[in-house]
Amino acid sequence: MEIASLKHDMERCEVRVPTYKRPQLLKRALDSLIAQDYPHWIALVMDDSPAQEANAIAASYEDDRILYSPNSKNLGSAGNLDRAFTTQELVGGTYACVLEDDNWLMPTYLSENIALLKEKSVNLLMRNQEIWLQTEQQSQPTGRTTRGDWFTARLYTPYELYAYLFLLEGASNGGLFWKTSMQTNLQVGSQVVDAGLQEYCRSLQIEDDFYFAPKPLCYWSEMPVSLSLRNPASDRVFGRGVQSIRMHLIQNDGQEVIETAEKLAFHCNKRAEFEWSLIDALYIQYHFQYVDRLKAAKSYLKSYAKFKLVKNPLESYLTKGIRK
Repeated sequence: MEIASLKHDMERCEVRVPTYKRPQLLKRALDSLIAQDYPHWIALVMDDSPAQEANAIAASYEDDRILYSPNSKNLGSAGNLDRAFTTQELVGGTYACVLEDDNWLMPTYLSENIALLKEKSVNLLMRNQEIWLQTEQQSQPTGRTTRGDWFTARLYTPYELYAYLFLLEGASNGGLFWKTSMQTNLQVGSQVVDAGLQEYCRSLQIEDDFYFAPKPLCYWSEMPVSLSLRNPASDRVFGRGVQSIRMHLIQNDGQEVIETAEKLAFHCNKRAEFEWSLIDALYIQYHFQYVDRLKAAKSYLKSYAKFKLVKNPLESYLTKGIRK
């Protein structure tokens, strides 16, 4: 079916579903879409596998709301995910979100998110998610959520989200829900080849105020290394990328971003984590209270070695002018 022929005036939600060689997990994700109490959605199954295992799964539903949209060439995990984060509509949707194949939705996910965007008069929402541990045989709840310890129910500015990058990766992919008319560009580009670092970079690009909704309405899979498709970068390279983002923020915004992050850390009871992040960013012009000085000195030396010896995976990304 031609994508262009599906455009119309109804308030449709586009659900972009990046997938790769996990047909059973994809089926669970699509089943959760079929169960939505808001029927005006359309799913784009973005298959990155040359074998196109997802085609048969998508076709098995015999539902014209599920479109099979394979990549013309293998994009990799980060590339396929970035394709899904095109901000603007692809098939006439007023709203959009990304449903990775290992995650799934509660039945009111779409309807409640749309209602909340309207109620709060915002273009961007970050929804909390329940964390479930995924094994090869089953999924089971952990009792944790992705953002419940970090955010509260209120409107946040983009600048607050940038400051959160001293504490965590900021916005979570599976929790973002937006109007396709919003200003923010959610695609980070091919320069970022690690899916985990993408979340940091995507947070750094957000230009719209957003509302955090603490009620979990979707499930996020905590995957063992054997099943995960993400984070192809080594721990040292990943850590160097995170370090470079925090150093970039300090260089650009100085004391203002540090003070904003400090306030957020205080409210989240994460002061020690915040201070360790400053040390990792090689920033020591701070009155440290929650870290051991000897351990801090050793950590600083390790971070400095990382800075000098590990190539920054985000160097080209951070020099292209990502913020106005």
